[in-house]
Amino acid sequence: KMVQMTPADQAVVKAISGNDKCCECGMQNPQWASVSFGTVFCLDCSGVHRSLGVHISFVRSIAMDSWTPAQMDIMRKGGNQKCISYLSAKGILPTTPIKQKYESDAAQLYKHILKARAEGKPEPTEIPKKKPYVSNNSSMGSIHSTGGGGSGPKGPGDPNGMERLTGESDQQYIARQTRLRDE
Repeated sequence: KMVQMTPADQAVVKAISGNDKCCECGMQNPQWASVSFGTVFCLDCSGVHRSLGVHISFVRSIAMDSWTPAQMDIMRKGGNQKCISYLSAKGILPTTPIKQKYESDAAQLYKHILKARAEGKPEPTEIPKKKPYVSNNSSMGSIHSTGGGGSGPKGPGDPNGMERLTGESDQQYIARQTRLRDE
């Protein structure tokens, strides 16, 4: 179930170490977040994060968007300082350009570590290998089929964005498809 972040939840997120300012540029009172990295940032930097695609950084408004309990758990386990410290220890400095920073293997691993922490699961030590997608939901099966009649995702040319992106969860894929349909 998705609900808007309560003022109490907003206060908790903003109280996390480093979350009083934009993770990227330092602007005070950030209003946007990357659920993927558990970080918060300003409006200008949210645009750069959005441009990376939801498979890299899933951006939400702290005040205006709806949030799932799982997304809130990730935000509570994350925080700007934790992300900055982790990436810095891997040689990715805060001054690294946003695209280069978050498309790095270190950032992609951090995303999986943060998700595991939020779910109370063991932290991965390497980026999980992508398994071939097998649908066990019959209503979604036709989207993922690769056989005959052109009903499946298109190849690398994929002009309609139907193909699942590398590292994209079911939730992210469905959200992206919904957004593409509504555009």
